[in-house]
Amino acid sequence: MFVRSTGKESRAEHPTPWAPVNVKSDKQNAWTMLLDSYICRSHIHGLYLLFLPSMRRRMRVLWSLALICACTVLFHVSYLLGERYHSKQFQTIVANAHAPINHIAFPVVIICNKNRLNWSRLPEIKSLYNITPPQEELFDRILTAYDGLSFHNFNVFDSLVGESLDELNHLNFTQIVIEMSWRCDEILQDCHWQKAPRDCCKLFRPRRLPLGYCLAFNELERRRGMETGINSGLLLRLLQRQTHHAPGNPGLKGFWVGISSFFVKKGAGLEFGLFCQLTVVESSVWFGFPIEVVPHIRTNVAVTAVYHYYDESTLSTPSSWRHCVMDYEEESEHFFTLEGQKYMLENCQAECQQRYLLRYCNCSVDLFYPPSDYPACRLKDLPCLASHNHLLQNFEQPGEHPYVHREESGLVCECLYNCKSLSLLTDMRKSVLQPWLRSNSSAIESMWLNVFFKKPSMLVYKTNLIYTWVDLIVSFGGICQLCLGCSIISLIEFIFFALYKVPQFYWKRLLNE
Repeated sequence: MFVRSTGKESRAEHPTPWAPVNVKSDKQNAWTMLLDSYICRSHIHGLYLLFLPSMRRRMRVLWSLALICACTVLFHVSYLLGERYHSKQFQTIVANAHAPINHIAFPVVIICNKNRLNWSRLPEIKSLYNITPPQEELFDRILTAYDGLSFHNFNVFDSLVGESLDELNHLNFTQIVIEMSWRCDEILQDCHWQKAPRDCCKLFRPRRLPLGYCLAFNELERRRGMETGINSGLLLRLLQRQTHHAPGNPGLKGFWVGISSFFVKKGAGLEFGLFCQLTVVESSVWFGFPIEVVPHIRTNVAVTAVYHYYDESTLSTPSSWRHCVMDYEEESEHFFTLEGQKYMLENCQAECQQRYLLRYCNCSVDLFYPPSDYPACRLKDLPCLASHNHLLQNFEQPGEHPYVHREESGLVCECLYNCKSLSLLTDMRKSVLQPWLRSNSSAIESMWLNVFFKKPSMLVYKTNLIYTWVDLIVSFGGICQLCLGCSIISLIEFIFFALYKVPQFYWKRLLNE
């Protein structure tokens, strides 16, 4: 028997059971090398300990729990940071406590006689419009009503309710009222601008308002007030002309004075409130609530300015969230303004007024507003305005019914402020002129108005987001460093390893098999 040949056969068959063990070891070594290639460059603290070959199972479990706790803290704090970012909270700070006053134009001064019409031109108007003697009584009553007309005072047309108005309905009473309104040389005198005498008719121009047809200073020119102090701005004398007032209008005599302003660079302004109750409005406004100037009084109005704007970081939020509207946000649900006018709170309210007039009487009083596509009220529409006067007295905020008691509903106008606004705060002083010491009749019927800047500087407030996307990134980076000690590059390396290197490793192994 040949023993060597048998031994050879045994040695040839003996290595076969060890082949799978070598393959498994090679695969494990390849996987270990792949992990080592990532772990040696990894900046995520503790991650390499999970895959360290020499790490015992118990320590691996402990490190896994530690990483799970760290990731839990990371995700929770990241969620809180996201909630804080999406809450879009605002803060208002003082951006400049001494901004130069010459950044704003001098206030726009609007003057309206309480008696809107110069009654001495009535005979000329009757002749021009061919008013017959039977029509004169009705014609006089209509113009007497217009003499005291304002938006909240449509009850002056109560006397026309039930009257036959067909014979005069063809007349354009808006044009008649404009022709009979006071001219600058009739009620303005001794005008001074920046201490220099000026022609009043070169300073003032006619303007429509919800108070009627008035005179406005510095509306288009936007002159700047370079000086401050008393008599450094606009000084003029107002003439009452009581002998030329409508005899059928026994109301109080005097003037309404409205003041607004333009911001030269960014825009915004304010108007004064009735009886010195100030009401903040924006620049380029169509109307506001004026102050009363009574005879025999010198009124000094010292103006100081406060500018407030929302910075660029807030403009990414909806207008309903920041409670203001930019004049270019035409797609905003709160964007309503007069035709041809920029967006302002008062322009939005004026447009709302027109829409309510259109709802109640299917027309708008074109004497109060700039030209638009709304149909103008004719003479036959005036009794309708009088019957709805009680519904046009007040602006009403949406949702105020549970807190504010009103006998009649008001105008519900969802209007917001412009995001760039200039408030003019006033310090008003009045002194008696003692007319009994004067012999000149024009001086006895007159009153002085003096408007000037009080200080050479103004406050500037800025509203911005408390937490921006930059703060979000910085905070997220800080919490990643605190919990895992990693950066964005570390996360990119991990994602690259998990989504590219590992699939590549298994794909090559599959091809080899």
